[in-house]
Amino acid sequence: MAALPGEDMIVNVPNGFVERSISHNSKKGQVRTDLTEGEYPPLDKGYAWVIMAASSVNLLLASGGPNAFGVFQAYYLKVLFVDEPAEKIAWISTMTVTCSFSGGLLAGPLVKIFGMRNASLIGTIIATAGLILASFSTQIWQLVLTQGVIYGLGSSLIMNISLSAPALWFDKYKGFAIGVVASGGSSGALILVPIVTKTVSALNIQWSFRVLAILYFVFTGVSGYLLKPRKELVTDKKLVDFSSLKDPAAVMIYLVGMLLRVGFNVIVLYFPASLIDIGKSPTTSTNLIMVYSVFSSISRIVCGHYAKRLGAVNILIVFHAITGIIFLSMWYSSHRFSVYLAFYIMFGIFGVPFFSLGLLIVADYYPDEKVRQINGMSYLAMGMSILVSLPTTGVIFQKVGKRVDYSSIIILGAAAYFASLVPLILLKRFLKQYNTNFKVKD
Repeated sequence: MAALPGEDMIVNVPNGFVERSISHNSKKGQVRTDLTEGEYPPLDKGYAWVIMAASSVNLLLASGGPNAFGVFQAYYLKVLFVDEPAEKIAWISTMTVTCSFSGGLLAGPLVKIFGMRNASLIGTIIATAGLILASFSTQIWQLVLTQGVIYGLGSSLIMNISLSAPALWFDKYKGFAIGVVASGGSSGALILVPIVTKTVSALNIQWSFRVLAILYFVFTGVSGYLLKPRKELVTDKKLVDFSSLKDPAAVMIYLVGMLLRVGFNVIVLYFPASLIDIGKSPTTSTNLIMVYSVFSSISRIVCGHYAKRLGAVNILIVFHAITGIIFLSMWYSSHRFSVYLAFYIMFGIFGVPFFSLGLLIVADYYPDEKVRQINGMSYLAMGMSILVSLPTTGVIFQKVGKRVDYSSIIILGAAAYFASLVPLILLKRFLKQYNTNFKVKD
């Protein structure tokens, strides 16, 4: 069937890709099936940088949003639900973070049905609806559903698509591009935390949700519209593909992410509170989150840039070992503010690069059509880890630490990072072996 002048025609070709035949580059009415790599948009230049920028903005809102919800959490504890048990209130943030990670597995089926751009815009609509509905919520269960499940699922779609898109457009600068995009979550805290804090105090929590909804809709809407694949890929006939669970390299990536989240959650949930317990004000605690976010963003970008030279897995092995050590030698062993500050900065440097390097490992070793599914499974694994570890850590802090002693959860955080060294070392071995799921190297 011929394409109309100026239109594209999709044709299946035997090399595993769906290639797009441009009719105005051939004779009128003639369908070309012999497109070469050079006839696609170029890698590492031109529209590739638009993809990086759009994906970064998406991550700033989709991944940075849950970071800003710490302000909401404080409001729930101190004002809105002051007579409710803390563990009950915690389900709001637990479901927000869990769904933000776990729901990404749905991105593959939606991209298959609607395309990358439309799937991202669907995420925008769902997440915005969740925020608007949250602004009318007055009960914990309502916020668990709106802010937690609905907003979280919408954000997860945007996160998965935006984290996978740069791998399709970059080669030489792939590490740098993925690092920049992955840093969006940390950078988002620098922007969204002050906005949420100001709107909650100047207006009210209802309007804070609505302002956030407007920002979310505008910025992820525009960025989502700019997203598109460099070339269309044949997707698996299965809506959700669990075959990667038979791939030892992929399983090791999932295990690293699960263990990392246990240690990472200890910092996110309890380190700011530990600062208050050594005599610092809540304002100081909030300001240090900004400092941590700056170093976290820089670390993700720099590690992505040097991953090809030093090896992504090698960087992670060294950094996770250092992170476990500083948990015990700094946070566990001291109550001085200067040591806490140094620890927080060092954690921002050494404790977070997996969020960019894990994506880079997947993009480097797996073909484009598998990247989104494996990233989705990786984030599903982290989501399940969050769902289990957040309440468990809270119980340990409540029962063992009596809500004043952080020693037990500090040890838990250190143990999680040390334990992640085992799958990392195995991953390094598996990446060197022949794997039918890996992309064919030229």
